[in-house]
Amino acid sequence: MGAEVTAEKVAEITYTETKEIEKTVSHDDAQEIITHFEEKGYISASGKIKDSMKQELNAGTLDIPERFEAAREKFEAVISKANSRVPVRNRNNEVTVKLKKQVMISPEFLALWDKIKNKTTYRVSLDEDKLKTLCIAEIAKMESVPKARVITRTAQMNVEQSGVTHTETSVSASEMREEAHRLPNFIRAVDNECFLSQRTVADVLVGSGRLQDFLNNPQKFTEMFIETIKTIHDKMQIDGIRYIRLDGEEYFLQEIFESEELVAYLDRNAVAVDNSVYDHIIYDSDTVELPFAKAIDSDPDVKMFFKIPPKFVIETPIGTYNPDWAVYMDKDGVEKLYFVIETKGTTRLGGLRDDERSKFKCGQVHFAALDNGVVFPDKPVRDWREFKVRV
Repeated sequence: MGAEVTAEKVAEITYTETKEIEKTVSHDDAQEIITHFEEKGYISASGKIKDSMKQELNAGTLDIPERFEAAREKFEAVISKANSRVPVRNRNNEVTVKLKKQVMISPEFLALWDKIKNKTTYRVSLDEDKLKTLCIAEIAKMESVPKARVITRTAQMNVEQSGVTHTETSVSASEMREEAHRLPNFIRAVDNECFLSQRTVADVLVGSGRLQDFLNNPQKFTEMFIETIKTIHDKMQIDGIRYIRLDGEEYFLQEIFESEELVAYLDRNAVAVDNSVYDHIIYDSDTVELPFAKAIDSDPDVKMFFKIPPKFVIETPIGTYNPDWAVYMDKDGVEKLYFVIETKGTTRLGGLRDDERSKFKCGQVHFAALDNGVVFPDKPVRDWREFKVRV
């Protein structure tokens, strides 16, 4: 007798159906993406594309939020178009920013550069027991994670000559059955992201009393768990960081200061200066950096200053840090002072984002490790004259 195919046999078959869903980036989504790019140092507060974004875009390593990964090609296309777009400018305001080579061999510049040119490396100490205790306490306080839900939306489609529109007619929600989703390997997922021992991960999960939240919505809880662990881990690394000066290793002038002429605009991002390495300062903010540059250039006590080029970076556990300004001041004609200054719209450390505050602290520890007289202030600077009276 030949083999038979019956309805009973077919009914036992299981399969996975993949559907494509077209989504539109909302205004809130767009703001989240822009904030992400700012935090990564890809763009300025005004939206100007920085070199770091251009480099990673060309290398195909642009960091975008994970939930928008499916739209990577479209994001890259939009950014590439914005980067290549030629803006309409008044040519009367166009300036070519030039490096003043004679200044780079002046005693004032060499004295300032000598204070900041040395490189360092960092070491971190991490108490895993303390990390575990802090993570248990913080995860125990996380917002509750409800069961995963399936949202069903019904809409009426209207096909007209002008196009296709839709009107939403109903929305319903139902909890996802526990057997409908397979539990992921939680410990492996956390270990891959946070580099903790599997024992520590298990102890934190059990100790926090949040196992039911994991069962309710494994993906959501795992994301929240990893984010909390990373935040505490990064903070502990920064709190325990120390920098060591590397004898004989330094930043090279030719690498840091570009001799290539740059085009900028006096009505948008450039201001002429006298006491700097370049004949113009290219600024990111017209509310903080522009007035700072004008004030410091007109101060007779300032003998040399420059905006530190983007290639001058300090390594930190959470990425590289590029300080804002280097300043050489002759106080009252008898005392030489050297500063590296971070300018912000606030003078409070608490007013900075977490990553900004962490990198600021790394800058402090780095320049303290150089131990050669350069001062990195204990808080950001907003106004040069206000800062000077405190010196």
